[in-house]
Amino acid sequence: MESMSTYFRVVPEASVPSPAGSPDTFAGGVWQADILDRQAPDGLRGHRFTYAPGGRSNWHVHTGEQALIVVAGHGLIQWEGLDEPRELQPGDWVHVEPGVPHWHGATDDSVFVHLAVTASGETQWGARVEGRPPA
Repeated sequence: MESMSTYFRVVPEASVPSPAGSPDTFAGGVWQADILDRQAPDGLRGHRFTYAPGGRSNWHVHTGEQALIVVAGHGLIQWEGLDEPRELQPGDWVHVEPGVPHWHGATDDSVFVHLAVTASGETQWGARVEGRPPA
């Protein structure tokens, strides 16, 4: 006899739509799949982001911890205090500290796909990354 659990949820990749990200928070072609929704008021959530070449997030801050896991392509991340963006490649993990302004996106010659697992808190959005045209 198979029993179902209310503590676990499996989300098949094919069941998740990936609409375009908001032009208020992304530029240059970005798609966001909301894979894990919060199950508690300040609970964990998970997303998959796909960036066209040159696509970027705006500067933003998380009020809780976040992990980015790069799954395809080549990307960039820059945080406050870092003079130049750092390149990311498949297999890289990034621990995003709460309260640190940062942005991430694709290099100009590659798509970029990452998973974002956010432990708690909210995202506070800021300005576009300079030098990038609006979406």
